[in-house]
Amino acid sequence: MRVVLLARVSRGERSQDPESQLAALRAAAQRQGWTVVKEIALKLSAWDAKTAAEVRKQALAPIEAGEADTLAVWSWDRFSREGIEGAFRELRFLEDHLGAGFWSLQEPFLSTATADKQQRELLLSIVAWAARWESERKSDRLRAKAAFKRTVAANGGGRARWGRGSMPNASDVDRIRALRAEGRSVRRIAAAVGLPKSTVHDALKGVRP
Repeated sequence: MRVVLLARVSRGERSQDPESQLAALRAAAQRQGWTVVKEIALKLSAWDAKTAAEVRKQALAPIEAGEADTLAVWSWDRFSREGIEGAFRELRFLEDHLGAGFWSLQEPFLSTATADKQQRELLLSIVAWAARWESERKSDRLRAKAAFKRTVAANGGGRARWGRGSMPNASDVDRIRALRAEGRSVRRIAAAVGLPKSTVHDALKGVRP
């Protein structure tokens, strides 16, 4: 099996070095009897959508060129910004479109190169369910926190603070909707009520923190 080794660290992770990840991946490849055709070591100052797309492009280029048939990484988050649910789409792309495998040192259940496919899909489903459940719990906690802040602020006649900004109170929402009914743009409404355009937009959609 021909593999590409991918190692990535953030420039903020000063105690880490891509070489330590590569060393572990080389050892794993040797144990499996794989042939390493390329090593990719990246130090990124930011881990956003743009840099993630570049990492993906570099990692998959040897596979798309027919030089390798497996991508080996230290862990899933070294390759993708998306959570475990995003693994479904990426693994299907590797398997179905590129005819390639994926191997993760830290998450063997993701490893299409070695794990049984049915077992992997079952484990992925369980992990994805757990991730969604935790996300819902976090959303519930945030909504409860926002409601409490809003109530306290309303009792004092003001706006609740949220992050670096403020949450609109009931009077703000009524005024935003009234101004919108008059035909005013989101930008003009934001200027009139003294809130960010994104907050005004959410208020019009009925979205609240």
